[in-house]
Amino acid sequence: MGDGVGDSADGASWPRNRIPEMTRQAVLDAAAVLQVRRSEAAPLALRGDAPDVRVFACGHDINPRMRDEAFGWRELLSVRPATTAAQMGASLPNNRAMLKGGLRMVSVFDALGLEPDARALLANEPVGTYLVSVAPVQMKIVDRRFVLLQGPLVDGVPSVMTVSSDRCLDAAWRYWEATMSVSSPISQRDDTLGGLTPRQRQVVALMATGAGDEAIAGSLGVSVRTVRSDVASVLDALGVKSRFAAGVRLQSLLGPDATDPE
Repeated sequence: MGDGVGDSADGASWPRNRIPEMTRQAVLDAAAVLQVRRSEAAPLALRGDAPDVRVFACGHDINPRMRDEAFGWRELLSVRPATTAAQMGASLPNNRAMLKGGLRMVSVFDALGLEPDARALLANEPVGTYLVSVAPVQMKIVDRRFVLLQGPLVDGVPSVMTVSSDRCLDAAWRYWEATMSVSSPISQRDDTLGGLTPRQRQVVALMATGAGDEAIAGSLGVSVRTVRSDVASVLDALGVKSRFAAGVRLQSLLGPDATDPE
């Protein structure tokens, strides 16, 4: 992890403006080069005549295809500029299954694009490596063999493409190293959501998205009965009587002043 990332050993505070400007610019420069390589590859993917570039999946098929393919991968290095608790609630069960199957996965999120409830969910996730950084471009490096990037529009539908050219892989790896150099573990301030267990913190983060008990149970890999018990404990700990009020309370606790001050 890089120096100057936060002001505490556990990364509880991540003031982005304390990253040296030169170091931050190195990430942005590496991201710009990767974007150029992406732009070069996109037309080739659309034509389908380049051996090292192909459309991986389009539209609603992207996530199912990613899930199916990932069980054959050994290493996944992922960068995401933005995410929500709802998105992570859907992703975490698959992540746990892939990790249980032997996949090594490191996920890096941009500090400014990680919503507070998603931060609470990831900060208390016991399985996996989740980091926060300067991460403006989305990508995934798979087994150090190819990179998954935003692809061209295919019949007006967004796509993801795989690129295995040396030029693109080199750009992706330089971007990954620059992002990792200023990364820090995702965590909350010690007094945020004080009194709740790690799983209860995840429950309240998912409650804030409007998820029901069955959806929360599926996201966390526990029984509905366990979720209902946790919900009751959460309402009591937060001093509220409804799930809606708990969500409002969560947002107040996890606002900008409670996470990463600028």
